[in-house]
Parts: sequence; structure tokens; C-alpha cells
Amino acid sequence: MPGTTRITARALEHLAVRLVGDAAQVAHREISVRLADAGGALKLSVTVPVAIGGGAAGSIPDRGERVRRRLVEGMRDLAGRQVDVVDLRYSGVRRVVGRRVR
Repeated sequence: MPGTTRITARALEHLAVRLVGDAAQVAHREISVRLADAGGALKLSVTVPVAIGGGAAGSIPDRGERVRRRLVEGMRDLAGRQVDVVDLRYSGVRRVVGRRVR
């Protein structure tokens, strides 16, 4: 079918923020993502707080690896973009309050 599909840098940033939020279990408004070119692939610089409580599990390095893996896979699967570098910086701590099921 003729035509092209373009994904803007802003759309890629929004996608990355959602992927990080889901993987790190923090609110999307607390996440910062910057995109850069890494020789044809993407380099993502991510700043996110560490989630404490509310079912957040694993060591901080394990959580970081989970966030990086989710970003690489999600950007590849959903946007068709290759991510070669993910720089992850923790900016603080956020308490996650789990919701009670009624």
C-alpha cells in the first residue's frame, strides 16, 4: 500500500515514558526521557524515582535492568526502533501505595 508512516520524536518520548512508568511502577509525570542518535539507533537518557512498597520487588540494580530491557523491547516491538544505549538515573524515592481490592 503506498504511503509512509512517521513517528515523531515527541511520540517516541511519550512511548518511552509509558514503558518506563509501567516497568518502574511510578507515575508517568515523575519520569524524564531524552532521546539522542547513537549511530542510527537510539540512546535514551532516563530519570526516574525508585518505587518503594506497593508490590515493588527486587534490588535496585535488578529493577534498573528490568526498565532497560522493557525499553529496548518495547521500542523495538511497538515503534520499530533499535535502542543501543539506556542511561538510567534514579532521582529519588517514591512510596507506592497499593490499592485494596473490595
